[in-house]
Amino acid sequence: MAFRVPHRILVVEDSTELRQLLVRLFTDAGFEVSEACSVAGALAALTNVSPDIVITDGLLPDATFEFIPTMKLRHPMMPVIVLSGDPEAARLLLPGADEVLGKPVSFPEIIQTIFRFIDAVEADRFNGGLAR
Repeated sequence: MAFRVPHRILVVEDSTELRQLLVRLFTDAGFEVSEACSVAGALAALTNVSPDIVITDGLLPDATFEFIPTMKLRHPMMPVIVLSGDPEAARLLLPGADEVLGKPVSFPEIIQTIFRFIDAVEADRFNGGLAR
């Protein structure tokens, strides 16, 4: 029997209500979840945890266009999914994002997106970090 390591998600969202909903959704789906409400909090969290995926608001109060590249520099293989009220603008302004989903986000859509990326994370683990 193989031991399955739980996948870790970092949720970065300045809206307390949405952040709490996402944390609960992902926790109920079996993920280990960390959370932050700002870019500074997310970067601090990345020093303490090594998430498999980051779900982030596309427009955080302390965000710069370097936010995603900075995260990717620390964790190059980590997918970053952006939630945005203006997905087209987010795709242009945040080209480092692996996926952009529009707000309001559909919970089935976000779970389906995460599982798609989890398949890539699993392949990466299986291949010793060489899958992507």
